Amino acid sequence: MKRKRADRGDGWKRIRKHRFALQASETEAFQGHVSLIYFDEVREPLWVPYAGQSICIVDDGYSWLQIFPQSARHAATVMFNAQGEAVQWYVDICKRTFIDEQGVLWYEDLYLDIIFLPGDKIELIDVDELDEALEQGVISDDEYNLAWNEANALLTQIKEERFPLMPLAEQYRVSLLAQMPLARA
Repeated sequence: MKRKRADRGDGWKRIRKHRFALQASETEAFQGHVSLIYFDEVREPLWVPYAGQSICIVDDGYSWLQIFPQSARHAATVMFNAQGEAVQWYVDICKRTFIDEQGVLWYEDLYLDIIFLPGDKIELIDVDELDEALEQGVISDDEYNLAWNEANALLTQIKEERFPLMPLAEQYRVSLLAQMPLARA
């Protein structure tokens, strides 16, 4: 199972300078953690395929808001362009999230991912990776079923425009930007 760091402190070579902010949230609307990665300077933009086109998800001035609902089996990342417009939602299906001894937020990725833009095509990706992980014994039958159950529930919510994280994205992006340290030279 893949473990991923919320702060992208895993040596992403594309990034020259970035800033990171993390906060816990215990509001009526949302319990969990939110983080923001602000990309001050990148070596080159990152373009990805989506719905038959290519979209930029990382460039100078872009930011990624990550939303980690407490006790949920998913983590959502909203990619914003330099103008603050959402260019893509990316939902990782995960076994759990946790904070390590150094205060770094991690999540255990269960391979399946959902990509969408509000009101646009929804794509479920990495089914082959999930199947391969099961076949190789990297995950159990229970984890495999957990991934599919979570993905199916989220796909229904997104299609019916009931995905509870969508109304929170802009509010948390603005809040975290205000807390973010100044760029370092």
